Amino acid sequence: MLQEPFIVPDRILAGIDDNQPRAQQMYSLIRSLIIEMELNPGSPISEKAIGEAMSVSRTPLREALLKLADEGFVTIVPNMGTFVSKIDLATVFEGQFVRRALELETTRVAALKMDAEFLRELDVNMYQQQRCASDMDEAAFYQADEEFHRIISSIAASKRVWKTIHVAKGQLDRVRRLAFPLPDHMKVVLEEHTAIYEGLKNNDPAAAVAAMEIHLARIFITLQTLCESRPELFSEDAADMIAEHAKLLSP
Repeated sequence: MLQEPFIVPDRILAGIDDNQPRAQQMYSLIRSLIIEMELNPGSPISEKAIGEAMSVSRTPLREALLKLADEGFVTIVPNMGTFVSKIDLATVFEGQFVRRALELETTRVAALKMDAEFLRELDVNMYQQQRCASDMDEAAFYQADEEFHRIISSIAASKRVWKTIHVAKGQLDRVRRLAFPLPDHMKVVLEEHTAIYEGLKNNDPAAAVAAMEIHLARIFITLQTLCESRPELFSEDAADMIAEHAKLLSP
């Protein structure tokens, strides 16, 4: 259960838009806490602790939790409380399906549109990833990883496209975040991002898309490893779901 008083990490607070309604802020906050494993699958959620930490009343918190329940992030059990849902692989695979379709296309278009201004933005991000990997800062690397993909999407299309990807891959992101403590994971991700970056820099859509496809397909290996090492975090049908979707997740 959440410690009281609960302290929200600064990196998560920084991503909250103060201009949004309080219910939307709480939705974004709790969603990030769940994805970044500050709230683990199966753990209870203390509305009191979050409310006190964020100086927010019960009403916007309840609105946020109802929305999160609808998206499968939390489970509300009458007379018992609210709990972080275990990771449902059916929803993870749905997110992978949407992400792969859209990100391969945004990567192709971004390679065609790449110019000096866009390249500078990617250069800064790649430097940040390298620093995070060197410092073994998993939380910061995950955020830089997200930003890398967002930048590519923004080069190719509108903010609406990234919003679609972001919403669809919420459950998938829980798996991605869980993967960072795995041996050499940051090193491998950085190598894959570098290959994508080189394709974009050289205005080579085929190379960039091929590198992105390899990168996105890695989720299958990650899932197999995590389901074996941390089965308590996943729904009971996880092993069967992996076997069923093995071919679909292959490059």
